[in-house]
Amino acid sequence: MSSEISSVLSANASLISTPSTPAHFDAIIRIDRVEATRERPDGSLKRRSAGTALFICMRCSSWSSPHRTNAVKHVLSKHPVPSTSTRSTPSTPIIQQEITSLFAPQTSANGLRNAFNQQAYREAIVGLLTRRKMPFSAVEWSEMKDLALACNPAIGNLLITSRRTVVRYIASNYNLYRAQIRESLSTAITPIHISSDLWTSPHRHALLAVCAQWVDCDYQLQKALLALPECRFNHSGHKQASLILQTLEAFDIQSRLGYHTGDNATSNDTCIEVLESELFAKYGIKFNSKRRRVRCIGHIINLSLQAFLLASSKEALLAALETVADVSGEELIAQFSNALDSQQRREHAPTDETQQSQSSQGRTRRRGSWDNQSSLPDEYSGIQNIPALQKLHRLAVWLRNSSIHANLWDKEVGIRLGIDNQTRWSSWYMVIDRAVRRQGEIKIFMAEHEDILGTIRITSSDWDLLGKAHAFLQPFASATLYAEGDKSSISQSLLIMDSLLVHYEREKEHYSSQQYYDARMLRSIEMGWFILDKYYSMTGDVPAYAAALLLDPSRRTAYLKKNWPRAWLQPAIRAASTIWEDEFKIQLSKASPRGFESMPPPLRSSKPRSAILESIMRDMEVTTSDAGDEDDFMTFINAPTFRIDCTPLEWWCRKEQYDRYPRLSKMAISILSIPAESSEPERTFSGARRTCSWDRLSLSCMNIERIECISSWLREGHIRPLHLNGMGLPKGASGRG
Repeated sequence: MSSEISSVLSANASLISTPSTPAHFDAIIRIDRVEATRERPDGSLKRRSAGTALFICMRCSSWSSPHRTNAVKHVLSKHPVPSTSTRSTPSTPIIQQEITSLFAPQTSANGLRNAFNQQAYREAIVGLLTRRKMPFSAVEWSEMKDLALACNPAIGNLLITSRRTVVRYIASNYNLYRAQIRESLSTAITPIHISSDLWTSPHRHALLAVCAQWVDCDYQLQKALLALPECRFNHSGHKQASLILQTLEAFDIQSRLGYHTGDNATSNDTCIEVLESELFAKYGIKFNSKRRRVRCIGHIINLSLQAFLLASSKEALLAALETVADVSGEELIAQFSNALDSQQRREHAPTDETQQSQSSQGRTRRRGSWDNQSSLPDEYSGIQNIPALQKLHRLAVWLRNSSIHANLWDKEVGIRLGIDNQTRWSSWYMVIDRAVRRQGEIKIFMAEHEDILGTIRITSSDWDLLGKAHAFLQPFASATLYAEGDKSSISQSLLIMDSLLVHYEREKEHYSSQQYYDARMLRSIEMGWFILDKYYSMTGDVPAYAAALLLDPSRRTAYLKKNWPRAWLQPAIRAASTIWEDEFKIQLSKASPRGFESMPPPLRSSKPRSAILESIMRDMEVTTSDAGDEDDFMTFINAPTFRIDCTPLEWWCRKEQYDRYPRLSKMAISILSIPAESSEPERTFSGARRTCSWDRLSLSCMNIERIECISSWLREGHIRPLHLNGMGLPKGASGRG
């Protein structure tokens, strides 16, 4: 009996003393089998058993044991699991820790599915395919599915895996968000200004971008792409007008149409004229097309410098302008350059009388006069064709055509020249700018590599002319950047043109002097000035140009008096004042923040005063005009100027300006929110060019429009996803995957 009791006690003691296997045992210990063999009579080895286990620590290079208990103790003592409890907490028994670790909470598949935000997933997919220009087939990629399953393995049947399904989601998203944009436009405090332009896509479809700009009810400047319809069969002004009118009707803003900004194609003139007649015929809305036609300042600068680089005579310019009269968009610049190129190869024999009659026809304002340079060579064919720029062009082509040449150039010069093209003058400026900045390195490179450069030699006289061209073009590059950006306004247009015309005239005087006389520069300057002056004179037909300058508190009438001829001053002020008289003077503030009640007028004193005393007391008065007189256009523009720390539009959008000028602030915000450039359509075309990549040429024009519109609305912050308190996708947008 005693022996049985002792055996039981020893067994229990062994159980208590033997530790259990920790959870991370297999991560520390490797088990190898050592076979046991014995020798047979014939000398061969015979396997005696399955072998013994050898427990080897993978972290301690020299530790091993044939006993499992020793291995368990080694792991617990040398490689324990770090405890998350603090030192003040009493340690729990090892057996209790191991048991709790074996019962770790497991998330169920239903819990994972419930944690999946399907709405946010759909919105993210729509954003990837529209704003980031990913193909519709991306939802069918196995990698896209693997990425989602790596985040949540229980949502396999909730993913969008069909391009047809995602196209339906995008269509539903587009319709919903367009309704939101329409609602936002209905609460705008200004007219809805539009800009439009035509573009031919890589798959040879003509698309018309219609963009809007306005100030919302929070006094913030907003812009958006409203539509990108296909312009089929013809690109006439009538066709463009019909598409624009359809867009206005879709957003219900035909009665709130403001100004139209576009390039200088006559098709835009026709478009606005047709739009005027259609609005009046269908809705009885009066829209003065001539007074509301704003010309893109970027296109004006581009045409002027194309003339500077290419034109040989005013006749060539007039012929080129006539050639591109019905062309718009990028094709206008390209055809204008081609027309100048072809015109250079022709012989001209016009009379001076014809030239003068053509150049002075229809001008309401002209910055100055330009004398003909009779001493200039008749065979001159534009500054672009002079040897210095031709050599620079050949050097740029030489670098582009060989990777070996480019590698040598990168090593020794350190900057690529780029390449020039005919549609953008800035491409020429960038090539010249980079060459001038690396002039020293380029000279060394040419001296060391004469054998491979061949006939490409830029001499000292060439560098001199490149320096002149660079210095001349630099203000135009700065003006282009100044006119771009989210805060650009029509208030910059006349200021830019005034500055550039002054630059032309100063450069003319510089190169006309005996010390710096340069016939080529004079002829090129004359050509560029001719185009800029032509479009400058057209601004007199649009009073909004002058009104924008006059409503700038830092300029007002003082700017016109200082920088304009006296004969221009009163006509410009009268034209701008007609906007105030016809549209804003009679309007009263509907929601004035003033909360006080008007007091009754004081009773006139019944005690008479002598005429002499009355006159003396009147002379001694120090009262100013009534506060209400400040809310007047003429009073404001004749007041002293002062510097402001923001744009004119931002200054007028402040509450204190509304309190002080309740009517005039409406006029100022409406005028200063007019875009100076048709840059939004250009931005749309840049995005659409990435959308219509070579492997997506089967995209329909409808899908291109949806992609670009949603991309614009997301970029400008007009729409928000559901998880950011937005409206999200409609409930019925789901489709089979």
